[in-house]
Amino acid sequence: MEIEALKEFTPIPFWFWNDYLSEEEILRQMKEMKDKGVYGFVIHPRKGLPKEIEYLSAEYFHYVRFAVQKAKEMDMKVVLYDEAMYPSGSAHGEVVKADPSFASKGLLKNGDSYELVPSGGTIRGVHPGEDDGEENAPKSADLLNPKAVAKFIEITHEKYYSELSEYFGDTIIAFFTDEPNILGRNSREDVIPWSEGLLEEFKSAGGTEEELKYLFESGCVDKSEAFNAKSEDIDGSDNPNVSNKSVNISDNSMTVENGNRAFLAKRIYKQVIHERLANSYYKQLSDWCVSHGIELTGHPEKSTDIGYLKYFQRPCQDIVWRFVEPEDGHAIEGEHSTMGKCSSDSARHRGKRRNGNECFGCCGERQDPKLFTEQDMRWYLNWLFVRGVNLVYPHAFYYSIREDRGDERPPEVGLNNPFWPQYRKMSDFIKRMCYLNTDSYNCAQVAILCGADTLSWKIAKPLFTNQIEFNYLEAELLPECKIADGKISIAAQKYSVLIAEQEEYESLNESDKNLLKEFAKSGGKLLIACGKLLNSSASEAASVNGELYANNAINEDDAVTVRNDQELVKHVLENVRRGLYFSGDTDDLRCSHIVKDGKDILILTNEGMEPITVNIRSGEFRAVSLWNPYTLESRTDVENITIEPCNLWIMELEENVICH
Repeated sequence: MEIEALKEFTPIPFWFWNDYLSEEEILRQMKEMKDKGVYGFVIHPRKGLPKEIEYLSAEYFHYVRFAVQKAKEMDMKVVLYDEAMYPSGSAHGEVVKADPSFASKGLLKNGDSYELVPSGGTIRGVHPGEDDGEENAPKSADLLNPKAVAKFIEITHEKYYSELSEYFGDTIIAFFTDEPNILGRNSREDVIPWSEGLLEEFKSAGGTEEELKYLFESGCVDKSEAFNAKSEDIDGSDNPNVSNKSVNISDNSMTVENGNRAFLAKRIYKQVIHERLANSYYKQLSDWCVSHGIELTGHPEKSTDIGYLKYFQRPCQDIVWRFVEPEDGHAIEGEHSTMGKCSSDSARHRGKRRNGNECFGCCGERQDPKLFTEQDMRWYLNWLFVRGVNLVYPHAFYYSIREDRGDERPPEVGLNNPFWPQYRKMSDFIKRMCYLNTDSYNCAQVAILCGADTLSWKIAKPLFTNQIEFNYLEAELLPECKIADGKISIAAQKYSVLIAEQEEYESLNESDKNLLKEFAKSGGKLLIACGKLLNSSASEAASVNGELYANNAINEDDAVTVRNDQELVKHVLENVRRGLYFSGDTDDLRCSHIVKDGKDILILTNEGMEPITVNIRSGEFRAVSLWNPYTLESRTDVENITIEPCNLWIMELEENVICH
């Protein structure tokens, strides 16, 4: 397809409005973007915006309206950002100003009693003196209070609509909400997320007031780990104090019988908070957007928050702070390594056409945070595309780098980047790959069961390194799946293997367990893995095998237990069909087999830092040709290929008739 026909798949950069604005400069930058093949942008009020252009003021909207009008004239699309600056939900502190009782809250333990208190949280503002720790940092709002969220929508969304309603659904396509944080930033350390009415919900879910004490004990899903998992002071490593349990409060008899009330109380609390935030915040925003002819886009706070993505018409995640990078195994290790599949698998199973990523923020090179080269950008994009992402929100294009503005959350990846004169090549690459990943489906035969915020990277890692494609399947979606002929099917996907960590499986209700047993009895393969044994050697696993399934929770007739990576891969390979066989330098080779317009295509990329040489042998398919969507190079020699770092290739496949 001609590149001009792919404008829908344009990158949509965060455009930092971070200085004094002028119509002339806004128009100049828009023309620059369009000239480089960028046909959309997110208007993002950012630190550096002067007080004279106060957020949501008439002066502010003068420039917003000008940009939107010009976007319509230039056939560009606009995404509105719902905060100044972030995290979302407070309307730059105006929610709390309208009603002080709407300030974010937490539960404080005083001896044997409990008190609902202000969390003291703030957000990063856009005007001078409003950043973290500064006197005028805007107060964060109580996102667990539906009335506070309704006020946020009234102040923000309704204001934008009153000013720009004629552009909604045409030029304006979406509202972007950004990692809402229950307690706010810089909140007090002695409270946990809480709000009015939660005690009653906690009790209704099976908890008691006496059990509130457990929520303050070590190992609780507390604010610093579960709810602020993307704050700047986290290094991306797994925290042993973070609960990694999927939650289903309808079937807790096993835990009760074991006497583990503390663990159950924490599970119930986690589920109650999840449901309250989902209904109070995400659903309200989603309903408003749909009723006003646009889509909700953006992302939750955690990289693994797949459960909240169902409320987004364009679900997203975000790569920040080099939590994902080519060094030190971070491309496939740690919870952040799941975010690409988090958004794409939510979209594919829930029928969402697009899924995205706010990418590159604070992902500059280690020795120089401002340095972000063409190669760096390609590596991150390839990482996303091979995982099924088809919408790119680059973070960020800076309106200004005057004085110290270029130092605020670099790198600048737009007009002020040295690579900008060649950016058209990059934007066209993005369009081609987003097009291929849209209205297509992948041929994964393996599903990894996940909870609302628990995506196992430990199961995923050996699948990645063995070129076994998989998708994360939410436990919540099991009732929508169909079982037949050894397959578990949902949307366009059919899986012959389902893998679950033991704790994920045990958290299921009996109906879902019975569904998986039916899957196994029909010929499917159900594999149960103990997470702490994955990514270990066989000898390491053997030393703790005695701890596995001591209570015989898993019926071996229905499932196979796997105790290390080698067993996992062995059982998977015995139960999937191989399209192609790979040998050689394959540890860093990532693949995705998709079907687009009836054609079989394989996406291949090298996620390592050195060239790899891969030998390819036919299986159910044979390789026909190779095409590089960035350089536009084509090749017909496909049996032995060398893939340089940061390179991605498209392989055309056709069925191997010898195998049929």
